[in-house]
Amino acid sequence: MTATIADAQALVAKGKETYETKIRRLVEPQETGKFLALDVTTGDYEIHPTSLGIASEQLRARHPEAIIHSVRIGHSTVYRFHTLAKSHQAQ
Repeated sequence: MTATIADAQALVAKGKETYETKIRRLVEPQETGKFLALDVTTGDYEIHPTSLGIASEQLRARHPEAIIHSVRIGHSTVYRFHTLAKSHQAQ
C-alpha cells in the first residue's frame, strides 16, 4: 500500500489533535523539554528526558507497528538547527 501526501497530512493532524486534546494537560508543565513519542493509532506514548530516538524505541517495543508523532513537550518544534558563524572584520 502506497501512502499519499494526504494520508501523511491526516496522520500529522491526528497526532497533533491527540496531543493537544488528550495528552498535553497530563504532561505539561512537569515534563517540559522532554521528548514524547506518540503512537497515532493507539494514543499510547512514551517520554524520554533527552532522546526522541529512545522514546520511539521504547514505544515500538510495545507497539511494533506504531505510527509515531513526535513532540518536544512545551515547545513548538522538536529540534532546532543552528549555524555557528563567526563574524570576521577586515583590519
